[in-house]
Formats: sequence, structure tokens, C-alpha cells
Amino acid sequence: MAVNTAKRKAAIEKAERIMKGVEVTLDPDTYQRDLMRALNYYNANNDDKDKKKWYIHHVAKTDKKQAVALLKVDDYHFRYAGILARLQDGGSVLQEKELNYFNERVAFLNNQVGSRQKSQDKQDKKDAATAALVAAQPSIQQRMEEKAHELAGEIEGAIDDFVINKTSDFSTKNYLLSKEVAAPIAKRIGEFYTKLSNELRGAIAGDDEQLVEGYSHFNKRELKKFADFVDNIIADCQQQVQTAKANRAPRKRKEVTPTKQVAKMKFLREFAELSLKSVAPTNIIGSSEVWVYNTKYRKVQKYVADNGTISVKGTTLVGFSLKDSVSLTLRKPEEFFKGLSMGKRALSNAIKPITTKPSVPNGRINEECVILGAF
Repeated sequence: MAVNTAKRKAAIEKAERIMKGVEVTLDPDTYQRDLMRALNYYNANNDDKDKKKWYIHHVAKTDKKQAVALLKVDDYHFRYAGILARLQDGGSVLQEKELNYFNERVAFLNNQVGSRQKSQDKQDKKDAATAALVAAQPSIQQRMEEKAHELAGEIEGAIDDFVINKTSDFSTKNYLLSKEVAAPIAKRIGEFYTKLSNELRGAIAGDDEQLVEGYSHFNKRELKKFADFVDNIIADCQQQVQTAKANRAPRKRKEVTPTKQVAKMKFLREFAELSLKSVAPTNIIGSSEVWVYNTKYRKVQKYVADNGTISVKGTTLVGFSLKDSVSLTLRKPEEFFKGLSMGKRALSNAIKPITTKPSVPNGRINEECVILGAF
């Protein structure tokens, strides 16, 4: 079965080689036949990008500056010229017809360097379409303006009712609360009525004859009541701004994984002298008690959480109690750790007999510290 599979695979590979052909060098005695074989081979196995690369490689041998400039010319211009360049670089000698064509193509391609390419036209059309799509999308400010006008429609209706009936029981405050209007939109709605308020106050003061005439269908008392109604609308909008801000849900802080929190922590993984090994630093996150041994200063340190859990900031423990945490110097570390179980209770019992002066640990962990445990 395996033999048949191998034979079938070999037969397929042979057929593919025959179909694809092989690169050839043009022989003067069989020039036309070899040229056709070469064209068939390169067109079957290579694309325009390859042919452009061959041509530019050929030019770079004599003029690197021109070769760089040709990079801007579209790929399809190099189809036949690229193949002829490949053949020449492979040791083939072109006959007069192909050589004349190649030289003409050299001049044509050099002229293309300063000409606009079709790929540029396509990119311009694509960029224009993208710009049109972006322009068609309303901005955040536009959407807010549209929403403000939409919501203000109800308030406009209340103002119209007041003009007709000289009174209104409409509550802008209750309306905005019921619609849960956001602070920026409430602010914009209030701004819509600033001009009207100023006109009404001007008409009441009587300083502007046109305003007085424009509101002459109101008596003094009605006009003042109308002005107060509009001012209340503005005040309610301002109140909604504060209410919306106060009720806005706090931004949810992105949760940082324990692995990322301890990424910068440096610690001693193993202290062979006392056969000590550190626990994974990720165990510290969320723990209520952490034990550390500083191998340089022979200090065993107990960190106790302060109303919560212990965490890590950079290379330092945070969230521990200065009152309950302690650091003790060991006179004989080898006797202290001999046969000691690295459990919470065992460590607590082990430090009780220590008579050295206790101090408050600073929380810093470095390459000389072994993390004995986190509980």
C-alpha cells in the first residue's frame, strides 16, 4: 500500500514538472523553440511582480538610482521585458528582434517613471470612496444636536401652549428625568432657550421698542410669568446636567490579570544553601498573608493584609498592615528552616521564639528574596 502511494506521488510530481517545464538557456541553434519554452515556463510559474523584480534586478547592475525609480511603475508593464531580462541574466544571448524590443521597452519604462500609473488612479478612487463614506456618517456632535432638537420638540409644544393659554403645568424637570437625558444633551437643550429668555426680559424692561411691540399681546403680569416659565426650562436643563452626571455609572476599570500585575517583580526562585524555593508570585494577588525571606540580610518577613488583600505594584507589595506586619533577623537561618513546613501556622509558630528586635518591612521584593508562601 505504501509502495503504491509512493509511486502515485512520484507520477504526480513528474507530471507537474512536465507541465511547468524548466528554466532554459537560449541555444542559437534552437533559439525559437527555446524562447517559446521559456515564455511558457515563466508565464505558467511566475506573476507580474516576479517579472518586475527580474527587470529591476537587471537594471540595478548598471544604474541603481534608475532601478529604485522603476519601483513606482505598475507591475503589468514588465511582463515580456522582465522575462527577457531574466534570460539575459541567466546567460542567454537575445537575437535582433527580441533585443530591439527589449531596448524599446527600456526607453518606455524609463518614461513611465514620471507618468501617472493606473494603480494611482485606483487608489485615488478608493480614497475618494472612503472619504465620501466618512463624510456621510454624522459626527458625535451632529448626533447630539439632532437628539437635542428631537427631545426639545415636547418643550416647544409646552411653550406654544403657554403662548395660547397664558399658563402651563408642563414640568421640564420631570420630562428630562423620564427620558433619562444625558448631560451634554440637556445642556444643549437649555441653550436653545437662552435667546428667548433674553428677549422676554428685554420686553419686560421696555428698552427695546421692537421687543415691546412683538410681545404686546401679553400684559405685564403675563409676560413676567412667561419669562419665568422659560427661565425654569433653562434651570431644569441645568439641573438635569448635574443629575445625569451624578447618576452616570462609574467607568469600569479594566481588570488586570495576576500574571500582568507581577510581570515586573524580581525575586529569587531558589536558594540552594537552605533548600528554599519560591512559590509563584501570582499567588500573592488576593492573599491575606505573605511570607518572604531576604537571603542577603537573613530577615524573615511576615506581611498581613490591611482590611482587604495584598497586591503588587511594580516590585513592591501593597495593601499590607504596617501594624501587624513584621520583619525579624535570623541568627541561625539553617536551624530555623531545618525541617520547617512552609505552611501559615508552621511559619507563625517558628517565629515566636525569635528574640531579635522586630522592625516594619517595606514591602520591596528583589532578586535576593525568596517568596516562602502566600495564603
